Amino acid sequence: MLNQIVSNYEVLVATPPRPDRPAGVSASPKGMIFHVLDDNAAPVEVLDIGFGVGGLGEMIKANSQTSHWSVDGIDGWAANCANGPLFARQIYRNVWHGLAQELPSERIASYKIICLLDVIEHLNADTAKWLLRTLLTNLGEQSYLFVSTPLWFYPQHHAQDGDLEEHLIGVPASSMMALEPRMYSVANPLIGGFVFDKSSLELIELFQPTADKTFTFQRGLRVSRAVNMNCQPGVVFKTAAYAGAS
Repeated sequence: MLNQIVSNYEVLVATPPRPDRPAGVSASPKGMIFHVLDDNAAPVEVLDIGFGVGGLGEMIKANSQTSHWSVDGIDGWAANCANGPLFARQIYRNVWHGLAQELPSERIASYKIICLLDVIEHLNADTAKWLLRTLLTNLGEQSYLFVSTPLWFYPQHHAQDGDLEEHLIGVPASSMMALEPRMYSVANPLIGGFVFDKSSLELIELFQPTADKTFTFQRGLRVSRAVNMNCQPGVVFKTAAYAGAS
């Protein structure tokens, strides 16, 4: 059930000390957030799904060109939604404990950029596909979905009971490129970041993650090369979809 923890930078729910701790540090090419829009000076609302320890929000607020952006967060791990020190710094305007698909569709549509960074690999294949479909369906006509995920089956297990940290799927680069991203970037070790607009909804059936744990880094790299992805780390590559929309 969706539970709002922070509203307009004010903590609504005082949480007692917990035995568990905040978790979730994204290895994604987060810096691509600064390239999504042609003009970062405009007022922008961002939704950070699975915000973890708040790394994306901190990056946005630390950049003088985007410090005025409003960042909201939602996370399914209760300890992340009890991070008093993070919330006291007023990084996140609104915070919810729950699942992104529990947010009203009109709220999802209100965001200029929705970020799903290193989240889908923690879901099973059907749920990952359903979540992407839901977000693209509700995405605003002039908005963008920024998704990152390992482009192979990156082994990761729970660190704390119920922390949602285990990886359940790997996502071939062919699945992500088939959705026709506007731009992409890669971070080590082969973590792909992709920016989509609403037109990618028409291609969602081509998103085919795998639960095959033998889908290794080397196999993921082979697929990336087969679909002509440039895997040079730290570079943002704009695609024909970007040029066609400009």
